[in-house]
Amino acid sequence: MVDAIPLIGAPLRRALTLISNHPAVHKVGSPSCDHTSGAISIDVTFEVSLPNEWRQSGKSPSGVRLEEDVRFDFPSGFPMDPPRLSLRADFSRNFPHMQPWLRDGRPVPCIYDGDIAELLHQEGLVGILNQTVVWLERAALGTLIDPKQGWEPVRRDSFSDYLVADADGLRGLVNRDGGHRFFELAYLKRTANDPVGFIYGHVSSEEVRLSPGTAPKLFNEAQVNGDSQFRWGKSLVLVVWPGKHPSGKLIVNDIYLPEEVENVADLKKRASMYGCANEFNSGLKWLKRCLSKHPESGPFTMAVVFLARRPFKVIGSQSPIELCPYVVDICFPTLFAAGDTTTVRPAAHLHAISRSLLAQMAGSEVMSEQPWTIVGAGSLGSKLALHLARAGNGPEVVIDRSVMAPHNAARHALTPTTGDMQLLWMRNKAQVLCEALHGLDQNAIPISKDVASVLMSKGDARRAWPKRSWAVVNTTASSVVRESLAVTELMTTRVIETSLFAGGLVGMITIEGPNRNPNTADMIAEYYALLQMDSTLASIVFGSNDAMSRQNIGQGCGSLTMAMSDGRLSLFAAGMSEYLLARQRDGLPDKGGEVLIGRLSDDGFGLEWYTYQVPPVTVVKTKNGERWRVHIHARATKKIQVEVARWPGVETGGVLMGRLSEASRTIHVVDVLDPPDDSVRSAREFVLGTKGLRQQMCAYSETVGWSLYCLGTWHSHLSSCGPSPTDRATAEAVSLARLTPSIFLIKTPIGFHAFSADVEGDHGGRD
Repeated sequence: MVDAIPLIGAPLRRALTLISNHPAVHKVGSPSCDHTSGAISIDVTFEVSLPNEWRQSGKSPSGVRLEEDVRFDFPSGFPMDPPRLSLRADFSRNFPHMQPWLRDGRPVPCIYDGDIAELLHQEGLVGILNQTVVWLERAALGTLIDPKQGWEPVRRDSFSDYLVADADGLRGLVNRDGGHRFFELAYLKRTANDPVGFIYGHVSSEEVRLSPGTAPKLFNEAQVNGDSQFRWGKSLVLVVWPGKHPSGKLIVNDIYLPEEVENVADLKKRASMYGCANEFNSGLKWLKRCLSKHPESGPFTMAVVFLARRPFKVIGSQSPIELCPYVVDICFPTLFAAGDTTTVRPAAHLHAISRSLLAQMAGSEVMSEQPWTIVGAGSLGSKLALHLARAGNGPEVVIDRSVMAPHNAARHALTPTTGDMQLLWMRNKAQVLCEALHGLDQNAIPISKDVASVLMSKGDARRAWPKRSWAVVNTTASSVVRESLAVTELMTTRVIETSLFAGGLVGMITIEGPNRNPNTADMIAEYYALLQMDSTLASIVFGSNDAMSRQNIGQGCGSLTMAMSDGRLSLFAAGMSEYLLARQRDGLPDKGGEVLIGRLSDDGFGLEWYTYQVPPVTVVKTKNGERWRVHIHARATKKIQVEVARWPGVETGGVLMGRLSEASRTIHVVDVLDPPDDSVRSAREFVLGTKGLRQQMCAYSETVGWSLYCLGTWHSHLSSCGPSPTDRATAEAVSLARLTPSIFLIKTPIGFHAFSADVEGDHGGRD
């Protein structure tokens, strides 16, 4: 047969051979050609695997025959374009997974949940043949709907009219008594007939209290920018649902029908089928009464949504309620200009933007009990806020005192409008970011202040981070902000800091531990300590390619920032946002803090993140002079313990490395250096040597650009006593030799003692 048709191209000849050789194919008809489109049609007879008790009659109880003809229409673009399938003309359409349209009067099965072109290119024509066989067999057995999977909703994805609505909100109206409600409808209408016009409508979540006095004010329509083909309008949505039978049993519709409504008469029949005819008629009657005494006007587009109750949950939801929307034109005062023959168009439903929809699309879940605050609404902060908002978990509070400027458009997540309206771009960053979040169904409070001033007011602090807050995410890279957050006692919420270094070659995430130990200032010190242990990474961060520079953003105006592409910043922001989402889902670290360091790959296209756990720090307060808090990191504690164990019976010691904060009066001891070889140890004292010590300290500090430096010394005591007179004398001598405070730690068998050597301090005090 194939050889007898020389006009058919090679791809289609191969297709005919595949079809003929398929084990479920009983017969292949002669090809016919549509000379207008160039499509080739072939009728293929499949042998359906029916149970023995049905084979004698030649069909299943559902009407599927032992031998079923399926027409394959191969377009001229085959094999790039897939064949279009249709069933025999008298095949029942009362099956799930059936398309809402006909092809030359023939029903069209939905054999694949997706684009059939993708199926063709992934599995070939054999994949389409196999799916057709599966569909026919399931139709015969009545298993196209699987209760475990859910009720297959009526296919509506081919319609040109759309209604955006909060499905869960509408489903929440359904009760045992049945009823109807009116809601506002805003819509955009295209009135052109070629191509076919459309309606894009948005169903408000606010219910309308309809009355004769208010009804006319709810309808309006006007051209869009003088274009006669497009019109904005507002109107009503009539939402209707079924109640219960006289017996008290809920009305459930378990009959699957394709969408065939064409006019008001069909719409009334569909209402009756769904068990809500009385409710529908009641709603129409009240609407007509409300419009009956008003002058002629219209037409306006109105929407009707039936909430059909199915026997089990609808696929894609946790509810058995299926939304069935329609649009129809109405006029004052008659309602339907052509009565029951007035045209009705079935519409498709689209979910309204909501946190739950965004979370679903992100493959996450809404963490409604985990509100959080973002500090900084700049390039990085805006991207993190919107990444998480698009997963349904945006911030509840945005803090930033600065305003947008034109140069922010280079990397900010928001984009300015064109023309004179760009002036609206130059507003407070927190405000404009919150407006964007509101568009994603997430209300955030903008606070246009700096963090330091917020922390001066208990009221502002309560508003900025309520006690129930999950975290405060600091994206500012500001030392002032970090220190303010670290030292405050008006906040128990843990701080997560995100930052970029070296022109976007390195990224950092730090997260505080439980009870804010280690705190955010400890974490940045820990970050520097980790860099000190990786000379390659340290050279990137502190080398010549650290791109902090003053960028010219206008005549006589500049901004201290890092020049980098938006793509590079977004690369880091994406990883950071995924980390935040994971922490929202899995919880914050419960044994300490965490540092993540991300490094851009050599080709600049990818990232690699390394995670480091940071145990709680040991906090010791100095006992002399002006009080300081000494935070001893676990790394330093362990080295001190190892050194003490190495020299039992004598005192030993070493040099403390880290950083200090004058603002918070905190000294961060992140590491210790071994004592020089000329150090002297005895049971009564330890004398730190000097051989090579200066070179050792300088080499350590230079590696990290002097972000870490010598803080003082430590030594051990064999008993639990505090500083000796010799220790105090040493401290006083040291304080006269340097302007910055020095710290002296004494390791005893039961813990640490700390005392400071500060030129401003009182070194003569007692313990």
